[in-house]
Amino acid sequence: MKNLHLLKSALAFLILFLLLGGNISAQTPQYYNFQGVGASNNSFPFNVAGGKAVQWLFLPGELNQPSPIPAGKQITTIYFWANSGGSPTYTNFVVLMARDTISSLSSGTFYSGAFDTVYYRASVQLTGSATSWASITLDKPYVYDPTKSLIVMIGQCGASSAGWIIRQNATTVNRRVWSIGGCPFAPYASIDMNTPNFGVDVVNAPPSAGLPDLIYYKFKDNPTTTSVKNFAVPGVGTSPAPLTSLTLTSGGQFDSCLSGTATASAKITTGYNLSTGTSSFTISMWLNNLVTPATTRYLFGDPGTQFRCFVGGVAPTGGAILRGTGVTDVPINNIFPGPTVVHIVYDSASSSVKIYKNGVLDNTVTQTPFNFTAGTGFTVGGYSSSAGLEGLMDEFRFYKRALGQAEITATWNQNLGIITGVTPITSQVPKEYKLSQNYPNPFNPVTKINFAIPKSGFVTMKVYDMLGREVVKLVNENKTAGNYSVDFNASNLTSGVYFYRLEVNGFVDTKKMMLVK
Repeated sequence: MKNLHLLKSALAFLILFLLLGGNISAQTPQYYNFQGVGASNNSFPFNVAGGKAVQWLFLPGELNQPSPIPAGKQITTIYFWANSGGSPTYTNFVVLMARDTISSLSSGTFYSGAFDTVYYRASVQLTGSATSWASITLDKPYVYDPTKSLIVMIGQCGASSAGWIIRQNATTVNRRVWSIGGCPFAPYASIDMNTPNFGVDVVNAPPSAGLPDLIYYKFKDNPTTTSVKNFAVPGVGTSPAPLTSLTLTSGGQFDSCLSGTATASAKITTGYNLSTGTSSFTISMWLNNLVTPATTRYLFGDPGTQFRCFVGGVAPTGGAILRGTGVTDVPINNIFPGPTVVHIVYDSASSSVKIYKNGVLDNTVTQTPFNFTAGTGFTVGGYSSSAGLEGLMDEFRFYKRALGQAEITATWNQNLGIITGVTPITSQVPKEYKLSQNYPNPFNPVTKINFAIPKSGFVTMKVYDMLGREVVKLVNENKTAGNYSVDFNASNLTSGVYFYRLEVNGFVDTKKMMLVK
């Protein structure tokens, strides 16, 4: 009977296969722009034996079939409509993604903004079937912003056999640039308006998916730890950062917060020098119990660039002001006494600073382009030797990009999690010490490192460059026996090979990782 059942199942499958013309179509993406639409087909980059890279631009709202992608989603799988198929094995196959306010690519040059590596394989076989969707499941979900363009880059250094030929549709503006040949990729001196039939699957983005790239201070007062306060876990700078003449207290946006009484030289010395160059950035913070000051009270700044934000003085009554060298004064109105969440968004593409209050756009000020390349020390809750914060501050976030309205709306009142840098992943005590390979690898700019310790001890994990110089200390504290995960954000590092080293209870191990920007 069992064999008869298997035979019937096989016959049913064969009949279905024949009815569909000999091809079982792949799953249709949740959202896409076109399906089998367009007058041209192209071999780039999947059907080039010697390797090829292509960048495509998808404008906001273009992935609108059967409806536009809503805010608060992250991409997990991408699809291309294959006009003809193949199953080659690719070497060094990579998928990169970026989001930006640009509306066109430039001829003869690749998009130069910051990409995230969302998929990488040193060797992988990928199959595409004719007149069907071919899919790639990403290693790392990518947050989608419906207010910005999506830039997708796919490259491979060699294919073992014939691959996919994808369907293109001629659209508007410059959409596609490609490489001259294989690795290393160099842009070809041309451009066109061809857009691939492209789709995605998405899931709800957890609040942590939009974690700040540079600094995230939760000002968490951990009563079980007397020597280290868990208020400073930035992606750059010192962790934990020194706190001078400021305290941690209850009554923050979600838990504890930073409290100040206008003391001279009060500040958190982050260990980060303001070095965003000409790039976009976003700074946000929760403020409460602000009072009308007799003199200036500083909220943050970097003296090396004369960049600061303060209340009192020339600031508007009941508000604050952002000012600096080469910066047009930006008023931040009506935030007293709070609570108020302020987002300061510098968008280099439009040369403007936008101020959001509690998730709502409140003011836009046109700016000459910023260029911050030589800071001397970014401080939070104060600035130089002047009077620091008077009131409460929480959830200080610094992103090296301009957040859009959708992401601000989704996160301005969201707790992004207790960011300790080191997260327990199971309660089970491991049998041996272990340092795992980071994932993904290569990465840009975030990767995850897991380690296991069978006995409690003082753990250090440091990252070194090729010359053996320490570039960041990821872990430097006592840990109980268990399995842990460390999130490493390398936004402030340059591309290249780095080493990470774990030391605990006499156990030492070192592994190599690659940052690709």
